[in-house]
Amino acid sequence: MTTTDWIIVAAALVGGFVLGGILSRLAHSLLSNPSRPKPLQEAAKPLASLVFWAGVIAGLMVALGVLQPDALAEIPKDLIAFLPKVISAAIIVIGANVLSSFVLTATGPALSRAPASVQRQVAMVIKGLIVGLATLLAVGQIGVDTTVINLGVAAIFFAAAASFTLLVGLGGRDVATQVASTRALRRLLKIGDVVEVDGNRGRIVAVHPTSVELATDEGSTLYVPSSNFTNGTINVSRN
Repeated sequence: MTTTDWIIVAAALVGGFVLGGILSRLAHSLLSNPSRPKPLQEAAKPLASLVFWAGVIAGLMVALGVLQPDALAEIPKDLIAFLPKVISAAIIVIGANVLSSFVLTATGPALSRAPASVQRQVAMVIKGLIVGLATLLAVGQIGVDTTVINLGVAAIFFAAAASFTLLVGLGGRDVATQVASTRALRRLLKIGDVVEVDGNRGRIVAVHPTSVELATDEGSTLYVPSSNFTNGTINVSRN
């Protein structure tokens, strides 16, 4: 290897990144044009990323041809063999955007009563999951080893699922405790009773599924968890 060869290798590596950046911006500009179909516009960013890495790979292949001249003759064949993989990856990404649009449309009626901020967040999560998984499949289709990324994604999903399960389980247990306490209280307390619990005194206005509504002498309203009545001593006055 001569100094000239090393310069060519360095130029190929740097040129791959530069060429990839230029082509990716061009691809993003063309695909995100308002005249394009919406699924294609939404796929502009991930497809532009694929174009960028394709440019980087092209630079690496040129550098490889300089380092190993015998491999240079195989580069055209490798490029031809690589092109169907790029097309397949692009189809996967575009298909994922189309699928996410259908899913968001299907879930729209169910979220229609939710606040606008919640709707946006749910839409971002749904689309992020579908497009993210499709991007992993597309990158794997190109030939990049995504084992570490797959393990990381699986770990994130497992942690999220475990956290959600714990939250639902613990929250559900607390709600079940309050509901059970309310059932017991309905046999002991009546609307209009004056009770004193945990230092709070008031007249029972309503017994809700998980709490008891009290009206105090000061004119305020208190919502006391039903379990507070069953876990401690209460003073009840009736007219």
